[in-house]
Amino acid sequence: MPVFRVRQQEALVLKSFDFGDRIFPCLEIIKELDRVPPKSRKNAKESASLKKPKLFEDVYLTLIQSINARKVFVDLPIHLKEYRGMKKETFAFLRTVVALRAKRTEYMMKLIPLESKVIPVISTYHERTGERGSITLQEKDLRPHFKTLAFRTFLESFSNDIVQIEKVVQSNDFIIMDWADIELDINDGDQQDIIDRLKTIKCTIVIHRNPIAKGITNVGLIHDNRIIEIDNSLLEKYQDFGGDCFSDYAGIKKDDIGAGGTISPGFIYYDAVENSFYGYKGTKKDLAEFELTIVPDVISSNASQRMHNHRLDYLGLKNLGWSIITNISNNTESGKSPAKFKRIGIEHYLHCIRTRISNGDFN
Repeated sequence: MPVFRVRQQEALVLKSFDFGDRIFPCLEIIKELDRVPPKSRKNAKESASLKKPKLFEDVYLTLIQSINARKVFVDLPIHLKEYRGMKKETFAFLRTVVALRAKRTEYMMKLIPLESKVIPVISTYHERTGERGSITLQEKDLRPHFKTLAFRTFLESFSNDIVQIEKVVQSNDFIIMDWADIELDINDGDQQDIIDRLKTIKCTIVIHRNPIAKGITNVGLIHDNRIIEIDNSLLEKYQDFGGDCFSDYAGIKKDDIGAGGTISPGFIYYDAVENSFYGYKGTKKDLAEFELTIVPDVISSNASQRMHNHRLDYLGLKNLGWSIITNISNNTESGKSPAKFKRIGIEHYLHCIRTRISNGDFN
């Protein structure tokens, strides 16, 4: 279950990637529309079209319909809190829609036309508003309209959440155990208690973790070196934690949805053979460094050589991320875009995971 916050480049991945039958993407919808229309236009025809702005359902039903996946999780993330410096459209959406249980449910209902494909994600409001029974209330409202539901729970709220979840969960539902940035330790007593409880529930369990911590920055990368702080071992041990499948942010750092920062060319590159990540960064704060330094060194890296030489087709023609890197190297496509490298990272990671799935690695 790769998680997307549906930023522009992520939306491109969602429309281009073939997820197949065994990868179900999760959309963490964090704003009303995918892109906010400009305040003014010189072109009269375009100005007239702005009189009828797109609605939430126009944007996201169209996007979900275009995703080549059997199922799509949809979460309006209750756990995501507003903060100063957050993009204003996200701040407004979280404050006026997500923070209000009835309003959030109303927005989920807008996706009913795709009820056979959409899996709504339910989380507790207790940590946010103090409301009791919010999980069962949401389940009651949504169950008549969607074939499958998902319940997302966290370490801090698990003991209370699971009591409600067990009352209403059905065999075709999902429970998403979100460990956030926590280091998974089978010998930790609190974690083992959760694992034991999950194993008693007869539905599909998804284990989510963010392997790329918030503290990892482009500035801090050591060029062409493995990032030892990134632990992607969830792929090997999700079953030990009671899971039937695993989840992350699709090979990139979780988007903190801030208002932006300074230019710092950098790229985190997945090595599918080692199941590790390598860092690349420019020698100066110039977007040209993506083309002049990062791309050539990624192509000539030991990580790329390992994947080229592996029996699985990690860097073949079906890997759109690698194809974009090759195009940049050949000067047939511009590489002066941090956002584009975000897409490259996602496309490459997902292709590698899909390749391992096809190989039976997770059977």
